[in-house]
Amino acid sequence: MLKKLFKTGVTAAAGWVGNAIAGPTGSAIASKITGSLFSRDGGSGGNFQLADTSVSPQNYGGRVGFERSDSAGNVNKIKTADGKQLSEEWEYRLNKWYKNKDTRYT
Repeated sequence: MLKKLFKTGVTAAAGWVGNAIAGPTGSAIASKITGSLFSRDGGSGGNFQLADTSVSPQNYGGRVGFERSDSAGNVNKIKTADGKQLSEEWEYRLNKWYKNKDTRYT
């Protein structure tokens, strides 16, 4: 109801402005343009529909390997590091960098 009332008022106002500027021809053109803005036709004569933007999934032709999660890799080689070992590794790397920094940057 509100849309119909608004459409009627805007179309009448556009017709009045068109009549004031270009006479009866301007009134007819302005009324037709504003009427088409409020219609559901989309202004092109056809019914508006949303564009289909779906895409098909990528196909690699079977060249990409696939492993199930229960056999995703060999877990026998995993080794847990303790805090002492990690500290020694960082100390070694920092000392190695600190000793060689003068020869690298001079």
